[in-house]
Amino acid sequence: MSRDRAGTVELMRQSAVFAIAEMRATHTLKTYVFGWLLRLVLQTTFFALVAGYVGTRASVQYSLVGNAVVLACLESMIVVLMMVQERATGTLPLLAASPTSHVPVYVGRGLHWMASGVVSSLTAFILLPFVLRVPLPWPRAALALPIIAVVSLTSYCYGCVLGSLGLRYSGIAWLLLNLGYLPVMAFCGVNVPLSFWPAPLRALADILPVTHGLLAVRGVLTGASAGVVVGQIVLELLVGLGWLIVASIMIDFVVRRGIATGSLDFEG
Repeated sequence: MSRDRAGTVELMRQSAVFAIAEMRATHTLKTYVFGWLLRLVLQTTFFALVAGYVGTRASVQYSLVGNAVVLACLESMIVVLMMVQERATGTLPLLAASPTSHVPVYVGRGLHWMASGVVSSLTAFILLPFVLRVPLPWPRAALALPIIAVVSLTSYCYGCVLGSLGLRYSGIAWLLLNLGYLPVMAFCGVNVPLSFWPAPLRALADILPVTHGLLAVRGVLTGASAGVVVGQIVLELLVGLGWLIVASIMIDFVVRRGIATGSLDFEG
């Protein structure tokens, strides 16, 4: 293994260790389960119940599955705030001076939220159908569980792009997070089918995370062929790869520009 590759692997290992430590500093088991996790499960329940009031029983299942899966996106995108935090705390210059590429340093800043997103999404996906008496085709539905991890990963890559913008314009971090999440929630098939939207919005949904992963999950639940499901998973991964490439370019640009102008510790 080359020195650069070994350094990157060690960096990612340390990022994971740091992520665990930061999550333990943020939550106790009690605050996580009865505060954060419960809040997200109730959010999914709310949308499913609203769908029941305005639609059919099938609408409840559609909304419940969509909102359970999209929780993985919501939490993964908190990486936006984690990346911007480096400028606020003055640690951006130190991270930029790391002995390996600074790109994996920033990309690794929110790994704990990606993992938490998977936990929250799986909890809602497994628990709420029993609570709300919405039947899922178990045990076949279990095949959808790994796809949620894929959605979390691609959403994280998308969040890193927004986070790199936040590094440049830290004052709009919350705006980036919310405006980045809302199109996913609205247009990616979470509460209404993609066919509901006009062609331009469907085209936008095709390049956003969640869209193809959620189609793969719904395909599993409806008994679609393996080829159809795998095809959607591959598309979801390609979307994530595209966002990761964009994030890498943007992070590199922001850091190099900051080094050149001496503005790493403030906006400039």
